[in-house]
Amino acid sequence: MIALFCLSRRERELSNALSSRISGRLDIKADAEVMNVDPIAPWYEPVEHLFFGSALERRRNGFLGELKDVRTAISCGEGDGRFMSAFLQSNPYVRLTAVDASWRMTQIGNRRVQRMNPETRARAEYVCADVATFTPPESYDLIATHFFLDCFSTEVAARLIQHVATWAAPDARWIVSEFTQPATPVMRLWGDAVIRGLYAAFRVTTGLRTTHLPDYRPALTSVGFAMRKQVHAFGGLLVSELWERV
Repeated sequence: MIALFCLSRRERELSNALSSRISGRLDIKADAEVMNVDPIAPWYEPVEHLFFGSALERRRNGFLGELKDVRTAISCGEGDGRFMSAFLQSNPYVRLTAVDASWRMTQIGNRRVQRMNPETRARAEYVCADVATFTPPESYDLIATHFFLDCFSTEVAARLIQHVATWAAPDARWIVSEFTQPATPVMRLWGDAVIRGLYAAFRVTTGLRTTHLPDYRPALTSVGFAMRKQVHAFGGLLVSELWERV
């Protein structure tokens, strides 16, 4: 049976404060701390399909065929559960934990997984909590961050990656899906306009503070991962990457 946990806002605040006092670290959530996607959660999937069709979904699921040997996985900022559902169905052995700070997103994802058979549901766990302060009970063969790192500045994304990398098994893989700048000058102008529009929309609807895509790759390299595959799509505006620990 799928497990669903959620910390209250006050509990998350206390947890963040305690973690900061104990570790002395900078606040990982500095960029996204006021972000609240609960109001847009019911509309996220239909609006995504309206503007991008199935392009984002194909990026999230682009490497599933190469992950048949994964047994433990964690998805950070999972959202509405579409990646979780697809991965559980493509890999009959994986145990997948999904972490998301949005209660509404977690509810939607939970309902999605509840429609699956009992054997599949038993391999799923949803945790409604901040990735920045979450402490998992085990290490993972796979870490997934789909359209999640772009909620942070380059500096904060780097600290978040350092935090999450401590959860990785020695031979872990890390899959990333993100928006990116197209390579050609003409497409870059189009891409800049789309990205600025997306950040403006999320600022209005969720309170997101970030305004530019982060450069997360140096941080992944610094924690011992090397990029093995990279696939661009949607005119170069989207990218999916497969990284491996070396």
